[in-house]
Amino acid sequence: MANWREELTEAVKTKAEREAEEASRLKQRVLEALGTAESALELGIAALRFAHERIGEKGQKVALELTPDATSATAARLVVGTSDNPPTLALGIQIDRETAILRVQVGETKAREFDFAKDRHIAALDVEEYVGRRAVELVRLAQKASPW
Repeated sequence: MANWREELTEAVKTKAEREAEEASRLKQRVLEALGTAESALELGIAALRFAHERIGEKGQKVALELTPDATSATAARLVVGTSDNPPTLALGIQIDRETAILRVQVGETKAREFDFAKDRHIAALDVEEYVGRRAVELVRLAQKASPW
């Protein structure tokens, strides 16, 4: 328990000081969470690569688009079908390194966000499982639209 001196020191802080401390804590949480977020991104991209290989083995039109940065891929997108033969189905994953948020988006739907700085219980394997399950859904939709 804090003594009265520590409580007084805390009580007299200005709003700017409190906000600066909170920003500092948030930055620290993001730095700590970034490693897990990047691991999750790599596992998610590996899941997309696996799906790309399996779909390609069946002779289907499929593309894997990677958007690299200086260190590694920051985004990947699996596209099944072609724009001249609708529907084009897509599954994408990207990371925001400023906030340690990973976004997974199926088609044009709202992206599912994994906030590693806020939710510390999220594991990289959770993201891989989620991406894999969405890939299964994507293949089922593609087969329904144009059976192979």
